[in-house]
Amino acid sequence: MPKEAVVGIVKYNGSILLVRKIPGKDFLSGEWHIPGETKEGWESDEEALKRGIREEAGIEILVEESIGSHKSPKNTEVKWYLCTALSYRLNPGSDVDAAEWVPYEQVPYRHSEKAASILPERIKKHLGYQ
Repeated sequence: MPKEAVVGIVKYNGSILLVRKIPGKDFLSGEWHIPGETKEGWESDEEALKRGIREEAGIEILVEESIGSHKSPKNTEVKWYLCTALSYRLNPGSDVDAAEWVPYEQVPYRHSEKAASILPERIKKHLGYQ
């Protein structure tokens, strides 16, 4: 069965959540990016996204709507969702060492170039990339 992942653009007070992956051997190690999670076999997209954001940022979210999907360079089906934070105090955990609320207009400057290089065009447009 092919891998599936979910990514959440989590909004709070005009900002979105970015997390920094712990340095290591992963593609996004040490990079600021939009958080996501690989689905476990039994999980729905919503369950996986809520679990992943809770583990990485320590907050609860409301999953609002799907805004697209694409195949990653590793052939993983990645689904993108708009979400709203139900709590706002960030507590980084899991495989991230930092989490921040970044104003929408600053996301293209704070999001790492490596992470931005794998964003689908529709998501770049949503985030204000030129």
